[in-house]
Amino acid sequence: MFAAIDIGTNTVRCIIAESKKDVLRPLFVDMKIVRLGENFKKTGIINQSAVDRAMKVLTYYSGIIRRYNINPEDVIATGTSVMRDAPNGKAVASKIYDEFHIKVNIINGEKEAEITLSGIENCFDGLKNFYAIDIGGGSTEYICCKDGLPLWKKSINIGAIHLTDEFLKSDPPELNEILNMEAYIENSINILKNELLTSGYNFQQPLSLLGTAGTITTIAMVDMQLEDYSREKIHGYKINKENIKNIYKNFCSSNNKERYNITGIEHGREDLVIAGTAICLKSMDFFNASHITDSECSLLEGLITYEKSIADV
Repeated sequence: MFAAIDIGTNTVRCIIAESKKDVLRPLFVDMKIVRLGENFKKTGIINQSAVDRAMKVLTYYSGIIRRYNINPEDVIATGTSVMRDAPNGKAVASKIYDEFHIKVNIINGEKEAEITLSGIENCFDGLKNFYAIDIGGGSTEYICCKDGLPLWKKSINIGAIHLTDEFLKSDPPELNEILNMEAYIENSINILKNELLTSGYNFQQPLSLLGTAGTITTIAMVDMQLEDYSREKIHGYKINKENIKNIYKNFCSSNNKERYNITGIEHGREDLVIAGTAICLKSMDFFNASHITDSECSLLEGLITYEKSIADV
């Protein structure tokens, strides 16, 4: 029996799973929006109200973990973008350990991408050659996998919360706010592209593009007109780029209240979907991809499969 917790910039997620014949079988999977990175671009720290929200969610998860008779010291937990960037990130991790005896490992962007890759690979049969993006609240990870091995993995500090806080001040956002945000995303991705081209990588071979995390799930649910989340229906769902463009236009022209009522948008995410979808579209341009496939397996599942693969060596 395994338990893992992913403490991100926007959400805190928990999985409890068992492994039978090297196949991971989830027994409990849950996600709560806590906005740990709320106002981080403005204040430069994780604020107390955000910490309080995270602690409340972790109280709930630690109770579930105890019910499965798992020692909290054995829980695999990570902190990502905002916890590695904030000067009080380590203090928050210490507070979590003092309260719950759960050790939070704050990982860098490249390690986050590596663990995410492990989670994705364990949820698709025969997946050997692909690109993947993991759009978070504070950063986005980019992965290229060839012959089942990571050819390169990169992390960029563009995330849905940080971009929303920095650029989208109006409701609905004004055109210049959207254009400035898109230009910032494109410039950030172009820096990565130039770095890869300089290293000798070329983008001539077309590979499938997979996307993971809340933004991709939300886009898939909106495209499918799903009122309630269904991991079985969404995982592996292919979304056409033209559909995403139309969804993005609808998001941009709506205010928060209108977006709140769009079928498929999880409540609490309505203000972040514009920035997240912009990252998705600009990333699809980067990979010259006509569609993206949803992966409901990501960093959270990877925390277990990655640690298990190391332990099995």
